[in-house]
Amino acid sequence: MQYSETERTILVKQIHRINQMDAVRRFFHLLKEMIDSLELPRNSPQIAFTISEKHPRITINLNNHTALQLSGRKENVRFSLLFKREFTTKPSLQIDKIEFVEKNNSDYVVGKIRYEDKHFLANASIVQHWIDTLQELKHAAASTNHRERHNRAIYQAAEDEAFRAELFLGQKEIISGVSEPSSLYQPCPKRPDIPLNYVFYGPPGTGKTHRVQALCQTYEHQFVTFHPSFSYEELVEGIRPETLGDKIAYRVRKGIFYEACLQALRKADYQSFEGCITDDAQNRKTRFELAPPVLLIIDEINRANISKVLGELITLMEPSKRLGAANELWLTLPYSQERFGIPSNLYIVGTMNTADRSIALLDIALRRRFHFEECVPNVALLDGVMIENTDLGRLLRTINERIAFLHDRDHLIGHAYLLNINTFEGLCNVFCHQILPLLQEYFYDDWRKIQLVLGDNEPWGKPTEAKLIQIKKQYTPKSEIALFGEDLENAENVVIYQVNQTLAEGRFDELPKNIFTWIYERSSV
Repeated sequence: MQYSETERTILVKQIHRINQMDAVRRFFHLLKEMIDSLELPRNSPQIAFTISEKHPRITINLNNHTALQLSGRKENVRFSLLFKREFTTKPSLQIDKIEFVEKNNSDYVVGKIRYEDKHFLANASIVQHWIDTLQELKHAAASTNHRERHNRAIYQAAEDEAFRAELFLGQKEIISGVSEPSSLYQPCPKRPDIPLNYVFYGPPGTGKTHRVQALCQTYEHQFVTFHPSFSYEELVEGIRPETLGDKIAYRVRKGIFYEACLQALRKADYQSFEGCITDDAQNRKTRFELAPPVLLIIDEINRANISKVLGELITLMEPSKRLGAANELWLTLPYSQERFGIPSNLYIVGTMNTADRSIALLDIALRRRFHFEECVPNVALLDGVMIENTDLGRLLRTINERIAFLHDRDHLIGHAYLLNINTFEGLCNVFCHQILPLLQEYFYDDWRKIQLVLGDNEPWGKPTEAKLIQIKKQYTPKSEIALFGEDLENAENVVIYQVNQTLAEGRFDELPKNIFTWIYERSSV
């Protein structure tokens, strides 16, 4: 054994005294960063990991200096990091929230960061200044004077995630006096009224994001947006290069899907996947049935290469194969070689804009595993809403019917674009900056079809000033000869269009008040 049971017990009790699990996790993450960056072996005489008997404090000593320290209780926890005095003039360290403590005319100062300001610990520049300081300090001496109190369990906790999880479970036992999960004594939490794998899909502006936001206000969640270059390594885990001082290291980093699964796991009183998978199957089932839900929101889920991004997860996400389910499965992750499964209290909720990609184009395996709810324009919300003489309900219904005829129902315009509009100027702004650009995208600058959608075609009878899309120039044989020196075949069919310049230039008060009414009512002019 590389640590004694006594050392482990002392560390567990100190974690209990500190009583701030998130802070402890961040502390061990920083310690792991320090060990890897300095390439410190387990029994290096330069380091000493000590635990105070009188105070809730864990200290990492490097060559007789406090390199890293966690101290305090609950919300009063503080992190202490060592910096070279000259680094305090760096912009990233000139922050009022960091309290610097002098060290007897030393070349080093200790920067204290309160738990409420923990986000500074994620600042790459701050961490790099700390690592650079320790790199220099490492060569300043060969040993530290604190070795007689060295606790080897602290090193083990930094290096071994499974051991760290055992420590956290151990401190739960100290608090409760029993090993049963606290969730067993709580009422069964209300779950979202949706399946575990769910996608809201539809044209833009149909309320998909609004539906997701309502879920996020009720349940704990993680959020990610897919894009064409999104990868499995970003979602689950992957090896990423990092600069450590003057060296480049390659480390396994966890992605947001892994973090969401771990968050859901902790709701069932598990601290690691290993601890969950090695538990009794019936106990695991009971814990997940009683565990509060966690949501992973994937916005724009169809914009990534789904099959490539999800990889083997496509099998694990089936409800019957989740951890705690009847036919539960787990696998070994390719980079970390860690056993992994998807908890049955994790809800995967996606949004999909059908204007980007039709549901029919999705991978069949994905379509089979997800439930899809179509979000369509709710025109009834706009019926009877009048802006000047324009009925917004009739306006949107007419535009969408024409789009469905000329294009398809995946490219309609959602009701959200016209909600909460109270003035003619507001309606002009929406058309100028949102609806017209959207129609140009839908029809790939096929201005003739855009004219048909808006009733700007000649048979509809609109006066020129009321047309949203106007003819800027139509070429004739004479104008072609003037431009090219010859008469081009079929060039007389070339027409240049433009958006109504009065609208485009924002001179809304000069527009006819019936300009939008004439979209759904033929002009009598």
